[in-house]
Order: sequence, then structure tokens, then C-alpha cells
Amino acid sequence: MDHNPILQLLDSATDFQRMRLALEGGKGPVAAFGVAANAKAHLCASLARTRQVLFVTATDVTAVQLHESARLFGVRAELFLPRETPLVYVHAASGENRGARISALSALLLGEPCVVAASAAALMQALAPKGAFANSQLSLTAGDTLEPRSLIERLVSAGYERVEMVEGRGQCAARGDLVDVFAPGEEYPVRIEFFGDEIDQMRTFDAVSQRSVEQIQTILIRPALETPQPKELTQKVLKRIAGRAGLSDQEDAWSEGIASVGGDVLLPLLYKKTETLLDYLREDAILIVDEALLIDEALRTEQLRFAETVKAMLERDEGVPEQGALERGANETLERLHTGRTALFYALSRTHPQFSPREIVNLESRGAPQFMGAFDEIAREIKRLNQQGEKTVIYAGEQTEELLQNLADYDAKATASNELPEELPTGKTLILPGQLTRGFSYPQLKLNIFCEYEITGRTERAVKKTRAKKHLSFSELSVGDYIVHETHGIGRFVKVEPLTVQGNTKDYLLIEYRGGDRLYIPTDQLDRVQKYVGGGEEETGPQLSKLGGAEWTNRVNKAKSAAKKLAFDLAALYAERASAQGFAFSKDTAWQRTFEERFPYELTPDQKQSMDEIKADMEQIRPMDRLLCGDVGYGKTELALRAIFKAIQDGKQAALLVPTTILAQQHYNTMCSRFADFPVKVACLSRFQTPKEREAIKEALTKGQIDVVVGTHALLAKDVKYKALGLLVIDEEHRFGVNHKEQIKAMKKSVDVLTLTATPIPRTLNLSMTGIRDISVIETPPEARYPVQTYVMEHSDALVKDALSRELARKGQAYVVSNRVISMEQTMRKLESLVPEARITIAHGQMGENQLENAMLDFLEQRYDVLLCSTIIESGLDIGNANTMIVLEADKMGLAQLYQLRGRVGRSNRIGYAYFTVQSGRVMNEKAAKRLMAIREFTQFGAGFQLAMRDLEIRGAGSLLGAEQHGHITDVGYEYYVKLIRRAVDEQQGRTLEPVTETSVDIPIDAHIPHDYVPSELMRLKAYRRIAEIDGAESMMDVTEEFIDRYGEPPESVTNLMRISEVKAYAARAFIESVTVREGEARLRFSQNARLDGGKLISAVSGFEGARLIASDPPAIEIRQKNASAEAITGKLPQFLYTIVRCVDTDTGI
Repeated sequence: MDHNPILQLLDSATDFQRMRLALEGGKGPVAAFGVAANAKAHLCASLARTRQVLFVTATDVTAVQLHESARLFGVRAELFLPRETPLVYVHAASGENRGARISALSALLLGEPCVVAASAAALMQALAPKGAFANSQLSLTAGDTLEPRSLIERLVSAGYERVEMVEGRGQCAARGDLVDVFAPGEEYPVRIEFFGDEIDQMRTFDAVSQRSVEQIQTILIRPALETPQPKELTQKVLKRIAGRAGLSDQEDAWSEGIASVGGDVLLPLLYKKTETLLDYLREDAILIVDEALLIDEALRTEQLRFAETVKAMLERDEGVPEQGALERGANETLERLHTGRTALFYALSRTHPQFSPREIVNLESRGAPQFMGAFDEIAREIKRLNQQGEKTVIYAGEQTEELLQNLADYDAKATASNELPEELPTGKTLILPGQLTRGFSYPQLKLNIFCEYEITGRTERAVKKTRAKKHLSFSELSVGDYIVHETHGIGRFVKVEPLTVQGNTKDYLLIEYRGGDRLYIPTDQLDRVQKYVGGGEEETGPQLSKLGGAEWTNRVNKAKSAAKKLAFDLAALYAERASAQGFAFSKDTAWQRTFEERFPYELTPDQKQSMDEIKADMEQIRPMDRLLCGDVGYGKTELALRAIFKAIQDGKQAALLVPTTILAQQHYNTMCSRFADFPVKVACLSRFQTPKEREAIKEALTKGQIDVVVGTHALLAKDVKYKALGLLVIDEEHRFGVNHKEQIKAMKKSVDVLTLTATPIPRTLNLSMTGIRDISVIETPPEARYPVQTYVMEHSDALVKDALSRELARKGQAYVVSNRVISMEQTMRKLESLVPEARITIAHGQMGENQLENAMLDFLEQRYDVLLCSTIIESGLDIGNANTMIVLEADKMGLAQLYQLRGRVGRSNRIGYAYFTVQSGRVMNEKAAKRLMAIREFTQFGAGFQLAMRDLEIRGAGSLLGAEQHGHITDVGYEYYVKLIRRAVDEQQGRTLEPVTETSVDIPIDAHIPHDYVPSELMRLKAYRRIAEIDGAESMMDVTEEFIDRYGEPPESVTNLMRISEVKAYAARAFIESVTVREGEARLRFSQNARLDGGKLISAVSGFEGARLIASDPPAIEIRQKNASAEAITGKLPQFLYTIVRCVDTDTGI
């Protein structure tokens, strides 16, 4: 690993060298005084160039921050936070924390130098013996001999879930000679290809597209679960846990011979001798104890908490007493930290009596001063440091050029360099392009390190190489699903059935219609079949169509005319706006750039593109009307503030319209802090102001004394007049009433309007609206540094008490979500008895508006600790201090709801916890059980996320198209309706619509996907759909490559199927309505509306062996090739049809 040269800077420091030599020689403990927080990561990383370093801190937050900082110094850094899995009733748990712990244990066992940042509580927890953990890892190299079946068995026993297609970490899949595995902590899954029992090759692949990324030679596959659970051990333990309350999930899994997510909490039953993180370290590893007094306190607090939890569990007759051995005592852990290789970091001189140092060093360091973009101050400081002969380094990220220019403006001298020199020059300042989290200085060494955060107040957010989110085509069909066939209507999918005619086998979709009618649809027509997705979660399902009746045609015609009207209305509105005269805002000014630089994060690529689109619209004379879509927390508000600031600089006023008073207050607070350093006057107009204050604000708006106002629909009142309104920003327009929307529509004609929405707009719908609606989409999530730990559990009082007490202990707040408004008072009394110290309030949609908003505001201002509420919170509040959520009866909620609810916690620098609970022992109906399985998958593997997105995208479609379109979506299904809209928009915009030629193909060759090539029915349907999308030679090659990549070399029947699809695609483009092939001959018949260049056609036909043009009505082409098989003729047809496509008459607009 390339270490940052900055790690060598301490090599000349006497005290650092004394400490390093004492630690490496085992002559500690060493007490180091004066260590500033910002310098700790630098000191750890400097020691970790040749050793393993364990940094122990009191809290999780400090451990996370040190891990992040150490990583930027170029050393391997791992994070080891406590295992938070509850002791009983766990059905599923999210894997982020587990993956990080497994990665840390694996790194330590490899013996490589690294920094492991761990909190004190994590050191107390028991782990499997390191020998058992090492055996559960698997190292593979191309050329190794291994049976694919035994590899899958080893993976399953290491905790991997076997699935049909790998989508999330902790999953594995096998198809023929291929085994796919997605290990915890890895960016990509790996595809292992066997030749017999030998590993032929290995390659990483993209979990979204399932296509290969790059070849690899070796791989270390870490276990999916932290505790190895071999069958020989689990079978012995089964009797001990049989029938014990709260352990049924482990019992069920072990009875079936598979590993359980809850196996970690039964570790003392599986292994008589357990170990801790300290046992995994190399013997010469260095321990750094950060503020020993705080660690002592944290250990004793955790010991008490854990003892209470175990005691309460056993009193309820749940779990087993052996679980009490899951944590070591505080004294034992503290004693084990007292070694000859321990360094004690103290900021001040308060030492711990139990640690008697044998060496004391002074590593005086300081955090760097913060300038927050004040370049005159920066220049003054740099001049001072240079004059005093100090060494200064600035890590400026991507701001090197800009910083040099700004310093030059103030006569401060600095030099840009791409790397640190061997010897830092005294009295000079170097600017480097790298990145650190925080700056620091060592006064004794006359050394100062600044980073982008101190200079501009901004930190570059690590934007990972993001793979585009999977845009859903809702095509995953399973038995019993409703489907839409564009000609025959809505039916129910029964199965895929192979039919053999004259020795040739083909697969057909069997669809059932009303009255028991059945229809066999050839798989080459799959492009005309979509899964039915209506306007919501259909409990009853749609009405089936009658085969051959006029009812389906009538439905389609109704939907077509609605789509036409929608396209016409939107286009008319667009045309009216295009001709309207608005205000053209100026290009960005220096102030705009300064304002944007104050934002503490780097924008994601999507945010940048959306911002560019918004600014381009504002700089045009026609009024802007743009919709900005992005999930909760994707950074829409920041873009809106930048647009507002741009408007204000041209002397215009801006208004931000929000649906609720509480949101108005929140946006007002955000604006006050963002605009604090600029002469911008911000006001809030809502019922939280007194009548007198409201009148004063209205008067100031009329006189132009207020630059930006945020408020609810009160902003739309007739008596609110603006002196020069230039920009209106609307948050969640679909939540306003009809009358308010009319008022907004009137305003849109003359001012620029930016509308924000959190429901994602489907890509298909977005594209179909091109040209009549301006939409910007933010799809890249901001880098979530603190993922939400999610658990699916049976509900128990103990869980509620434990989760809420833990959150209150860290001075946080919590949500308890219940959709039973009737019993909320009863639930509240129960919560008060469980956690008497908590201050609890209620919020739900049946309360009066004022009452509801007061409850929310009180919670926002931390007057209450727990908010017992309905799902009303899924859209709205952003409360950084609320980081625990308990959802009651989660199996009764939709995935999209749970997905959005989970997004409410973990929004600050703390780890969030979400507990999705289900009533214990309740018999669930099939739908709820299915949903619970989806929640588990979503929780454990991040898969099932697609289902959540699907629900949300349908909602997004509703908000973009309007409620009146909802009925038509229900009538003909979502995908088909979007197709109709696209056609209507094309027609409205004068784009020539090609008459669609429906080509029937009759080629008697074996053309199907065999079971042994793609065993899963769902995957086979996807493969058929993929083949049906072939539209020419290029996509034919693409699909062939994909199939080789995913399933191996395709058999002849699959190649035939692809060729037929290619023939059909070219034939349709050449206006050929039927293709018939027999032994030695073929016939191609054109459609009535074929428009072809006769001369070109005669030339093309005469150039193909055995072909002749027949002057019938419509014309046809006959091909005779004696003794040629049907396969041979079919193989030549694509090239011939391509030449016919080139005969299409372009003069007639084709």
C-alpha cells in the first residue's frame, strides 16, 4: 500500500521516536501528553507503517472518525464497532456493521500492518476462536481443484444464503459451471467458472447489470457471518435451545443444517473457549488507549447495561443463561490493555491510576484554526508562518489553482506541488492536491498541516464510483402474477410450457383469461407482455379480460384519448411558457461561487448536473418550470438555496412554499445558517408568527426589504404582495389542495418556478415526457458514512425498553411507529411504564393540524425524547438527533413505507438503529408472510430494494401525471400506459410515427432455453425477455456475450432463438409481416403499407442466392436453395434482411 509521505514527518521528532522504540521493544506502557484529537489519526497511521495498531476509544463516533481519517493517510484502516444484535427474537439483521467487523478480523489474521479503530464496548464482546474463524475463510486461485458442489456447501456453512441471482452481500448462486459469490466488505461479487472440478477463471461482476468487470487470479472469500456454525457443533447445541423462547429462528435454521444470523448470540454454547478482539492481534501489535479514564467509564457502563439485559431476559424465561458469557468483565478488559506495547494518549495531564507508565513523552499538537473561506485571514496566517520559519502544508483537494490565485491576490507566497519533498523547506508553504479530514500542527516541530475543511469550510465527500441504480422494468414474472398483453389484455400467468411440434421444441407462456380461456404466447413475443402494475398495492387484483371481446379495446382507446389529452395540455402549457417573457438572470458571480464553496460537501455528479440545468433555465428569458426529483436526503434543498441566492443577487425576491408549518420552520432555520455571512434578509410566514409579525413581514415584502420568504399556503394569500418576485420554489407540490394549485399555476406564467419532490420519478416516464416537461433527477445517494443498522424481530417489551434506554443514554431521541391510532394512548401508557425516564408525545394524522404541528415542533426542539407516531413521519421532518426507530407490526406496511421510514434515522454523525417488529406467534396471511420475507431480504442483503423503489415510482408517476390519470393506470397497467403516453407525446410534437409492422415468424427449428442451461423459471423468463429485445446485429452480439458471461456457452437451441429474434427485428423494420421458412425454401411477405425503393429492392433481391421478387399484392420474396436445411437458411436471413431494410424509401419519411 502506498503510504502518504506525510507519515514520515514525525521520524525526526525525538519524543515520537522514543515512544515508537519503547512500544516496538515492549518497554511500555508509554504515556503521551498533549495529543490533540485531529493529530491522533496521524500518529496511529505513522506507527502502522510496519505494525498492527489497535486504537481503543470510549465511543463509536470517535472510532468512526479515526477510521475515516486514518484511511486518508494511505494505511489499511478497519473499523470494529460493538455487535448490537439483540439476544432474542432476531429474524434478520442488516450486514453493514457485521461486514466491517468480519473485514477487521480477517485483516488481523492476515497479519498485515493496519489500524483497527474499536470502541471500548467492542473489546468486551466474545468472539469465536481465531482458528475457527480462519478455517471459515476460503482462499481460491485460478487453476485450483475443487468440486463446485462442495464450494457451495462450504459457502452455505459459512453463512451465505443460496439464491437464484446474487444481488446483495452474503449471497451465493450456482448455475451449471458457474458459482457467484458476494462477500461482505467487497465492492463487487465474484463469478467463478469451473471446467470440470478445476477453477478455469474468476472475474468480478456488477451486481446490477450482472456483467463482468475484470478478471482476477486469486480471491479471499470471507465468511458471511462472524461466528462459524459447523453442523457438528450446531447439532450438539440443538437440544439445549429446543423450545426456548426467543431462539426459534436459530433452532429452525440449525435443524435445516444452515447457519443463522442469530448464531452470534449463542456463541458460548458453540465454543467452550471464546476469545476477544485482543486475541486476534499479532504479538507485536501496538495498543493505543485514548483517554483511559473515559474508556474505564465506558467499560463499566456497558458491563452494567449488559448485565441488566441478561437478567431481564432470564426473568422473562427467554434465551439461555450461557448468553451471559457473551461479554467479558470491565476489569478483565482494562487489565488486558495494560501491556508493554500500550501507548496512553492524553490531551491533558489527567492520568488513570491503574496504568503506570514506564516512559512519558510530550507529543504536543493542536487542531488547525478554521478560516471558512476568509482568504484575507488565510493569507495573513500564511505570511506569519512563513516569516517565523515554520513548515506549512495545505491539502487543498481540487481547489489548488483557486487557492493559489486567492493567496496571490493577498501577496501570500505558496508553491503548488504534486508530492511532498524528502525535506520540507522552512519558511515556505506547499499546496498539495490530496485530501485529509482535519488539519493539525506540531508546535515543537514548527510543522503545520491544513486541509480543505479549514480553508473553505468544505470537506470533499467521497463520491464512490456509483453504478446507476437499476431502473425497473417490472418484468420479474412469477406464477400467479397478472400480466398485460397489448392485444389480448389482462390475464394471469400460469406457467411456461414447452410444446414439441414435428420434433422441434419451443417454450410458450400459458396465460389464463376470464372464464377459464387459455392462450399460449410464444416466447418470441415477450416484448409485447408486461407484468401488470396498477396504481397501488392491489389486495384483490385487477379484473381479467375476456378473450376476443371488445372490452379490452375500449379500455385501451379510453386510455389512449386520456394520454393524448394529457400530452396536448402539457404541450400547450409548455408552448405558452416558451413564448412568455420572464426575467433572464445573470451568469454566476464571485459571490455565488463563495456561497457555494461554504457548503461543507462536494456535490454528487447528479447534483452538479441538476444545478447546471437549473442555472441554464434561470439565465433564459422564458420563465423556468423545472421539477427536481431526489430521494429524502439526496440534497435537493441545497440546490434550491443556490438558485435562491442566484435570484437575490439580481435584486429579485424568492419565495419557498412548503406544505406544513413545521417544514417551514425547518427550512427557515437552514436558510438562516446558510445565509448568515451574506447580506440576505430571510423571513418565515406561518401561523407560528403573531398576527402583528405577519403584517410586518407582508409590508416588508411589498417594500422589497425581505429577500427570501419561506412559508405555507399563507404565501398564496391575496394580501401577500412582492416588490419583485423572481423565483418560487415549491416543496412537494402534490401535497397542496386544488385551489392552491390554481394560484400556483397563475404565478408560474411570469416567475421562475422550481418544484422539489422526494418521490422518485420512473426513468421510463421521465423519458416519455421529454420535450414537454423539464425534469432533473438526483439518483446518486450521498455517501452514507453511517449506515442504519436494521433488524427484523418479534416484538417484545424487553426490546423496546433496551432500544429506547440505549438511545436516551446517548442523549438521543427515538421514534416508535404504529399505524393503530385507536390504541395509541394505550401504547403510550405501556411505553411510559417500560421507560419511565422518557418524555413521550404522540403525533398522528387524525389530530388537528395545529395540535399535530405543535407536537412535531416540541419533538424537534427536544422537549420530548420519544415520538409515538403513525407513518405520517415518512415524508417530512429531518431530525438529526433522532436515531432509533421501532416500527410496530411492520408486516402490515408496504416496503416503500418501511424504506422511507428507515430513511428518517441515521441522518447525522451517529449510527442509526431501525427495529422492524412483528407480533410474536401471530399467524400471518400469505401476503404478510411474503412481505416479511421481502423485508428480511431488504434488511439483510439490500436486495428487495427494487420492490420498495417500484412502490415509490408508482407514487411518483401519480404525482407527475396527476390523480385523474390514476384510473387509466389501473385499467391498462402502468408500463403499457407509459407506452401510450410516449406515442401521444411524439404525435403532439409532430414526430412522424412509424406504422408498426407486426411480424409473425414461422421457422421450424429447435428454439428454446433448456432447463439445464438456465434452471430457474424466473431467470429463464428474464432471459427470454432479453432475447425478445434483440433489434439487430449489435444487440445480438451484446446478448450473446451476456449469456456466455452469466450462464456459459449457449447451446444451439438458444443460438437459434436469438437468430429468430434478430430475423424478426429486421423483418419488422423492412415492413415484412410474415417470415416462413421450410427445408430448402423461405417466403417473406410485405405488409400493405410497405414503402420501399423498387430499384434498390430488385438489386438487393437479385444479389441473394435463390431469391426472387413476386409481384403479388402485397409483394413477397421467395427464396429457394435446394438441399439447404431450415437452420442454414435462417442463419443467412439476418444479413439478407439487413440489405432489405436499406431499401426502405427515405423520401417518404421512413
